Amino acid sequence: MEKYIIIENDYFEISIPDSLKKYGNEVIKYSTDKIEYFLHFFNLKSYGTKIRASFFLSSEDFFNRIKNLAPEANPPSWAKGCFYGGETQILLNSQNIYDRFCTLAHETFHLLFQKFVYKKNNMDRIVWLDESLAGNFDGTTEKLIENGEFLEIILKLKNNQKLPKMNELEFSKGNIKTKDYNGYELFKVVGRYLIETKSPDELLKYINDKSKIGNDGNIILEVSIKYFSEKYGLK
Repeated sequence: MEKYIIIENDYFEISIPDSLKKYGNEVIKYSTDKIEYFLHFFNLKSYGTKIRASFFLSSEDFFNRIKNLAPEANPPSWAKGCFYGGETQILLNSQNIYDRFCTLAHETFHLLFQKFVYKKNNMDRIVWLDESLAGNFDGTTEKLIENGEFLEIILKLKNNQKLPKMNELEFSKGNIKTKDYNGYELFKVVGRYLIETKSPDELLKYINDKSKIGNDGNIILEVSIKYFSEKYGLK
């Protein structure tokens, strides 16, 4: 049975297998750099409390932890990063633990977005909006751009006639990942478009404009694909 240890600093408190102590310290350092950037973006000095997270190497421990914290929870079977009971749960890939290196930063962005955008404006969650930005602010989209995978995603989406409108995507509808598309690829493309076409101040104003966001959700995927198709010179 795995022995778990606690690693913490001013921003985070994480539980992680003792065998992954070095990895845990690396994750905390990366996520600390990210949350400081997130706070700067939101014009804030603090989240208010330490962010708690638990890392697991087995799916059984991962889902058991979620059930213990939130018995009513029903996360999808493919979930690798969740937030239940005031804590982020992260299931690591035992073959390559660095596959989920950015997950804590990703989930942290969601927490800030929930508190400083949705609650502040009394808005219901708009899945495509915070997922699109979290998938870019966490640093993973930059890696896709660097290794050429982002361009491959654009090529694939450009010729896909069965893409949804972003407003349609809801976890409760089970339409985030389908045989026709992977919603997480859509999120990354839309988020990158917003970041490349708006200054930080413009983007902050945009995410607080419920009416604008609602309207854009019907067209923004098409606009984003067109933008990157032109940027990469695709026909």
